[in-house]
Amino acid sequence: MTIHFYLDGPDEKEITTLYDMVSNPFKVGDEISLSVDEVYPADVSKYNEDFQMKIYESSNELIENFHREKIRILREGKYMTLKIMKAPIIEIEYHCELIKK
Repeated sequence: MTIHFYLDGPDEKEITTLYDMVSNPFKVGDEISLSVDEVYPADVSKYNEDFQMKIYESSNELIENFHREKIRILREGKYMTLKIMKAPIIEIEYHCELIKK
């Protein structure tokens, strides 16, 4: 199961995605405190310089928008993809709002 979190609004923005979840610990109305870890040079040293810069930019944007913020789940969408020769895939989308401090 994959769970996607989006900041609700006209310019919907992805917050994060959780992969390979075995259960769904969230429901509409839940409030979730966010924290964003910074990227360390040792974590990206094996990548080329252009890709490293993209990682740093993405990390900085996440920190700026979501570090030490709180979100509330407003609504959810559940989707299942059926496969003939493989296990089905379940995806859940949560559309959230930032809780103003």
